[in-house]
This record gives sequence, structure tokens and C-alpha cells, in this order.
Amino acid sequence: MIPLFRKIRKQYADDNKPVKYIRYAIGEIVLVVIGILIALQVNNLNEQHKNKQLDLDAMIEIRVDLINSMSDIHQNLFFMRDYLKSAWKIKRLISTSEIFPDSLGSDLLKMTRDEYLYPSSRMYSTIKSAGFKVLTNDKIRLELDDLYEFTFPRLQSVTSIEPSIKEYFFDYVRNNFRAVSTDTLYNSEKKVEDLSLEELFHVGWAYESKYIPIDYNHFRNDPEFTILLDNSIRWRMMKIWRYMECMEQTMETIDLIEENLKGKVKLSQIREFYHRLEKENEVDKIIDIIKKGDTDDQPYDISARNINGLGWTLFNVLNRKDQALKIFKLNTEIYPDSDNVYYNYGDCLLEVGDTVNAIKALHKSIELNPKNADAKKMIANLK
Repeated sequence: MIPLFRKIRKQYADDNKPVKYIRYAIGEIVLVVIGILIALQVNNLNEQHKNKQLDLDAMIEIRVDLINSMSDIHQNLFFMRDYLKSAWKIKRLISTSEIFPDSLGSDLLKMTRDEYLYPSSRMYSTIKSAGFKVLTNDKIRLELDDLYEFTFPRLQSVTSIEPSIKEYFFDYVRNNFRAVSTDTLYNSEKKVEDLSLEELFHVGWAYESKYIPIDYNHFRNDPEFTILLDNSIRWRMMKIWRYMECMEQTMETIDLIEENLKGKVKLSQIREFYHRLEKENEVDKIIDIIKKGDTDDQPYDISARNINGLGWTLFNVLNRKDQALKIFKLNTEIYPDSDNVYYNYGDCLLEVGDTVNAIKALHKSIELNPKNADAKKMIANLK
């Protein structure tokens, strides 16, 4: 093409036709300019496409980080509420019981525990270091900035507003309590390195360990302890409030991100249902979500395992047994070929005293898996 233009330009010059030569030269310049503009436009379109993809990738990754953080928030909130219940129980019993109640030992241990948030921040740190240029949505950017720079730090150990309850009780516990472990592992033939995770967890996490006051009469009338307990209860309640606020804000940010991703990518099913259980009427909405199945706009984990976990959370943690039964029954309808969902349904039915239907569910579990020893043992114990 270039040799052709050169030949035409030489011909006009040799023929001494300056007007035609100028017209041609101008036309050639125009073509070159148009070519450059087209190349720039193509390059701009490629950059825009690249930036859009980076924006999507950033939102996908930050969504995963926030959902992982939600697991930590929810777990910590569960424990903090449990610790608060123990503190209230201690306050009631020491004012009424002149003899140390043995059940109070584990509550005294829980009273001194504390929880802190360790949010997943890998993608936020990357976005922040890039000057937030990757994210184009101003609202999402502002929400993330508020979460990571203000809300999350209030629940982290170094930047928490409330003091460490564990450290607050440390001196008093050291001087007035005796730590007791009721485990018998030291009498067993097991080596320390052979201890299972379950054994270590039950011994170390207040299930089989407790604090015993050295002098119960002094302890229950000690004004120093009363002050410590009252202050810790107030701080614990403030921490629970912060966790609840944090959970709500984090979920709103996740919802906002998913709304922006909707229709652009298929969301991976990694969200769990526990955040919805803060409200009584949310179980019916959860059931509707599960029944919809695996759709493009279904961000929730609807696996049999996760539904079982939801059922036991309702049953054991929230004491909403009727709703738990609805969830377990639904799981048998969604996963009719799973022996485990029938086993869990039967177990829950037994817990509420519905022996007849429990046996039916357990037999179905054995029918699907003849090797299900737990179901067989459960039925045998009923005879």
C-alpha cells in the first residue's frame, strides 16, 4: 500500500500538477489521521474492556473476603452472647447460693474469655494500594472504606475501643481462682501427640475445664469482683452491639456488591444462611431460596451439609425447634438420596419426642446406606 501511494505522489510531481499533488497529499494526511484515530479508539475500547473486567474481578474477590469475614463475625457473636449469659448467671447465683454450684465453674471460665475479629482484607489492601482506581462504583468504594477503616478496627484486638476482658480479669483470676480440668486423659494410655482434635477441644474450651474460687464465701461477697463483673458485662454488651452493627453493615455491603454483579457473572454459592436467622420471619424466606435451587442469581450455599448445619443452629443455638424440623424435612425433599439428611431428620424428631416419625426417617437412612451404624444404634436404643 505504501509503495502505491509513493508511486502516485511521484507521478503527480513529475507531471507538474501541483494542485492535484496538494489535494492528494491532503487526502493522504487525512487517511493517516483517520487511521491513527481508529487505532486510538480500538485501544481505548480494549482498555475500557480491561478495566471493566478488573472491576468485576475486584468485586468478586472482595465479596469472597467479606463472606469469609462474616463467618468470623457470626462465630464471635455467638460466643460473646454465650459469655454474656454466663456472666448474668454468675451474678444471679452468687447472690442467692451460699454453696458453690458445681455448674458455675465453666461459667466462670467463659466469663474471662474474649473474641476479636480478624477480617479478610487481602483484596481491599490491593485496591487501596492502587488508589481505589480498580473499583468504579463510588458507593461500594465508600462502604468498603467505612468497613475496613472504621467498623472492623473497632472489633480487632489492637484498635478495639473496649478493653480486653481476658486481661481485665487476669490478676483477679490468678489470685482467687484455681483452674480445674475434669478430663481423665492423663490416666489413659494415650500419648500426648496422639490426642485427637475433639479431645483437645472439649478439654480446653470450657466443656471439661472450669474455674473454682479458692474461697467461695470471700469471692461471693468480694466488692472487687462485683465491680469487675459489672464492668465486664457492660463492655461485653457494647462488644455484642458492635458485632451486630458490623454484621448488618457487612451484609449490606455484600448485597450491594452482588446487585452490581448480577447478570454479569454467575455468583459462586458461598453465602450461608445464618445471618438471616437474626430475624424470626426469615426462615420462610430461606426455605424459598433453597427451593429455587441452583440458579444464576443464587449466591447461597444450598448443599445438604449446609442445610443440616442451619437446622442444628435453629435447634440447639436459637431453640427454635419447629423451624428446625421444617429445615430438616426440606433437606430430605431436596436431597432424597442422601442417607445423612434422613439421619439428621430422625435425630431431630427424636429430640422433640416424635418417636414414630423418627424411626421412619432412620429406617430410610439405613435403606439408603445399610452401613449406617449410628442410625442402627439409635433405633436399637429405642427398643
